[in-house]
Amino acid sequence: MVDQDEILDSPLAILACALTYVIEADNRTTFEEKAKMITVLGKHVGRGEITEEALHQLAADAYDFSLTMEVEKFIDHITPILTPAQKASIVINLYDAMLVDGLVAAGERRVMDRFIASFDFDRGTVRAIREVLMVKNDTGLFTAPDHPHNEPSYRLQLQLIGGIDSDETAELTYSKPDKN
Repeated sequence: MVDQDEILDSPLAILACALTYVIEADNRTTFEEKAKMITVLGKHVGRGEITEEALHQLAADAYDFSLTMEVEKFIDHITPILTPAQKASIVINLYDAMLVDGLVAAGERRVMDRFIASFDFDRGTVRAIREVLMVKNDTGLFTAPDHPHNEPSYRLQLQLIGGIDSDETAELTYSKPDKN
């Protein structure tokens, strides 16, 4: 039996559970989604922060946990305890996991929308994240010459204002180019 308090007290376990809720939302887990979860969490093995056995146990516990607590209750519990950066990382990783198999199921979208609403994300920020990850994960760009994003007019325009080497707070802006 999974210790709910242990899961809810660990930001890394919270990330694993959040991923599980999106991956399981359509009741169909793909190889790509499982691999994404292991990739996201696996870097902690390489850093020596957890063992490979602990990684597999974390993933198994996350799946078990997601069966014991409704996603809405989970999100309501974690929202006040996560930092803004942790919330951003969760949203970005959830989008990446959701888009990795090339299909976005209605259940995945509902879960994603719930996280975004609870974390109070600006819709412009969400659109920028989604656009970047859609282009990243859409390998059809390389196999379909007539893909809409392969049009010569397509431009991905992101602007980072401030950031690591500046005293300003980092701000990501996105504008979708007009189609002429």
